[in-house]
Amino acid sequence: MAKKENAKSPYEPHDLVYFKTKTDEDRKAIHNYSFEKIDQEDKIKLANNFQPFGSHFQYSIIIDNQSLAPITELKIKVKIPHFLTLSRCYPPMNSLPSLIPNKDSNQLTLEFDELNEKSNKQVHLHLLPNALDRKGEIRTIITYVNNKDTIRVLDSRPAEITIDNISIEPKVVPSSFIRDFSQTPGIKKAIKSLGVGIEHMIDSEIYFNLLEQIFLLNNFQLVAKDVEKKILWYFGTESIIKEDILAIGQISSNKVEIIASSFNHYLLVSFLTLLSNEFKEAILSKGIIKSKDQIFDLECRYCGAILPYFPNQGNSIVCSKCNNEQIVWQDY
Repeated sequence: MAKKENAKSPYEPHDLVYFKTKTDEDRKAIHNYSFEKIDQEDKIKLANNFQPFGSHFQYSIIIDNQSLAPITELKIKVKIPHFLTLSRCYPPMNSLPSLIPNKDSNQLTLEFDELNEKSNKQVHLHLLPNALDRKGEIRTIITYVNNKDTIRVLDSRPAEITIDNISIEPKVVPSSFIRDFSQTPGIKKAIKSLGVGIEHMIDSEIYFNLLEQIFLLNNFQLVAKDVEKKILWYFGTESIIKEDILAIGQISSNKVEIIASSFNHYLLVSFLTLLSNEFKEAILSKGIIKSKDQIFDLECRYCGAILPYFPNQGNSIVCSKCNNEQIVWQDY
């Protein structure tokens, strides 16, 4: 049997760590520490960036608090040209913030209670062009209350925005070229996925034929066509900037989709805006829909991924990328 160790009193100090008690001077130094004494001058920074993102544009706003004290009552005001429509924003919200119309722009306002010291706040606005051949500016003005209880203002430089019109020249390529072009290093890809919100079912052949007509009217060269799977492949060159573009139209999972590849992302945004607008006009003129409000962009409102299918009215759908549930077509 193992020998018992000599018993030790549980009350004796053994292998203990002692902490030095704070002196009165230490306590006084802590109490005298105040955010009001921290200099925040030139330590609150504002940056923004406007760039193509998928089938649309992303406007990013970054407020960087480089000081050692928080700022409060943060208010962000963004002036957005009328030809851009807000589709979603980050951080995600249950509903999109309202846009207040002005003479030459719409104004968006976001508010946050506080921005802690040595931290930043990022806001990303996703903006859809609703027309081509437009020019305008997007601008951000921020107000906040600093640690001296004073309201300060930060004003960004206006970002110039140009949505160019495009003109396509047909370009003959073999069908084998499609795969090679789409996998070329540096190629950009974007997709416009639409759902048509009507109560009665309509033959998908009608949508397929409309897509074919729209591609031909815009001078694209047909490369291949799969009638059974309802997929079209076209190729063309933009006549002014001489950039090639591969375009695909398809009907899939109750969705009308236009997919494009090019080295020029701005060209992709203009192209997808043009063709989706023409598709909306076509089904409106044929009486398939009564309003363009019946056309739904099938991007996840949380992460922007394309939703796997167009659900029935009032039914929810789960994004296959971020797993967030949402209703695309509200049941009023």
